[in-house]
Amino acid sequence: MPPTLSDELGAYTTVNEVIVFPISTLSVMYFIYGFYVLLFGVCFYMMRRQGPDGEHLNASLYLWLATILFMLTTIFIVAYTMSQIYQTLVFFTAAKTGNYERLAQYLVRDVEKTALLSLKQIVSVLLNITAECMLIHRCYLIWDSKKRVDIPLIIASILSNGVGIVCAITVTIGSRNLANQSNYKIFLVGDITSGVYNISSAVVNGVLTLLTGNWADMSVSRIILESGIIYPICIVATQIVTNTATPDVMPFDFFPLTVLSAGIAPTLIMVRARLGKNVENLQDMLSDIRFTSQASPREVTVRSQAQVYSIGIKSLSREPAENGGSEEQIVNGKADREITV
Repeated sequence: MPPTLSDELGAYTTVNEVIVFPISTLSVMYFIYGFYVLLFGVCFYMMRRQGPDGEHLNASLYLWLATILFMLTTIFIVAYTMSQIYQTLVFFTAAKTGNYERLAQYLVRDVEKTALLSLKQIVSVLLNITAECMLIHRCYLIWDSKKRVDIPLIIASILSNGVGIVCAITVTIGSRNLANQSNYKIFLVGDITSGVYNISSAVVNGVLTLLTGNWADMSVSRIILESGIIYPICIVATQIVTNTATPDVMPFDFFPLTVLSAGIAPTLIMVRARLGKNVENLQDMLSDIRFTSQASPREVTVRSQAQVYSIGIKSLSREPAENGGSEEQIVNGKADREITV
């Protein structure tokens, strides 16, 4: 007896696929996004503060790039939420009614699914481009505008993100109608290209982080390495889990975490670097305050002693006048008092 449609599509209507997996994925995604909202708010407040002209220009550029990252991340969050809710409703309807025709249509050819998938893919590539622009510019400043360092990085970024754009296009074209054999082959090409793009993106971002961190001073280097390595680690972890774990074992979808880390990592670098600079300024201010507080008692003592001596001289000059003494008595009396002191 040939398998029925319910037998083939029954795996999509389990409790894990309909309830557990969507809730866990959205919960983790919005928890990380909530942290990102707070982080961006702190970054926006710090970068708005005025500084020297050169520093203010760089701060303005980084603020614009951080804002673009946050806007793109928000667009991705909205698109992914709509996609996840739409998919869950289709799965739940099939599980509740036992009618798998709509589920089969959703898996093979669905306009809404294709549009949301295309939007998510394009936004993830744009996020990666923006993050790499920020890191390349920082590397450009640290390496004193050396073209032999910057040009290879720019070329590598263009090639990597070019693969990402090709991946987004092929996945969009292929997912329009997976029942068509040619479209299905295009979709498989896009899936393979996605793996190549993720690996190349992790390599480029890792190299950018190392080049930027190793040539900065110790405190800044630690900040860049610790914060910048978040994105490559998330990419590698997502690739490992996606290609090794089965859908029943995966606790949630790791793809949103990778996209969120593309915006969090550069923003976290800016916030921690600015906080470190503020701490250094505060330490300088405290050292100045300690130096001033140590010098002040001496000044006060000298002034008080001068006032005591001046008062003593005036009192001595008044005593002979009142007692009818001569100038010689005044001098002798003053000398006796000074010796006594």
